[in-house]
Amino acid sequence: MELRQEPDPFLGDVNLEMVRTWTLWRTEGERRMGAQFARREVRWRAWAYIRALLSPVERKNGWQVAEVNGEATPYGVQHLLGRAQWDADALRDDLRPSVVEHLGDPQAVLVVDETGFLKKGQHSAGVARQ
Repeated sequence: MELRQEPDPFLGDVNLEMVRTWTLWRTEGERRMGAQFARREVRWRAWAYIRALLSPVERKNGWQVAEVNGEATPYGVQHLLGRAQWDADALRDDLRPSVVEHLGDPQAVLVVDETGFLKKGQHSAGVARQ
């Protein structure tokens, strides 16, 4: 069996300056997010969740997010989203200045979650167009 590395269409022409910029953005994001999560494990999982959502993985359900993060089950993601103690509004307020600084433009439009893609299957719950 031959393993081949497929080219990643999302990377294009990546240069050292882009990698530095991404690293600084990530560090700043982690710093801003950190205040909202009392436990280190929850902070780590929140950042891993965001990395998975930004990844080129086509489907982003709990199992795929766990897989991207190198976990065997989605239980950690489920804990973060359902039971961990954190304030989504406060997190938004902490991150907004950075997002506006980097993406802000009077003509800009930011789409955070587009769920209008066609679902696969006929009989499972949630397969109709959203």
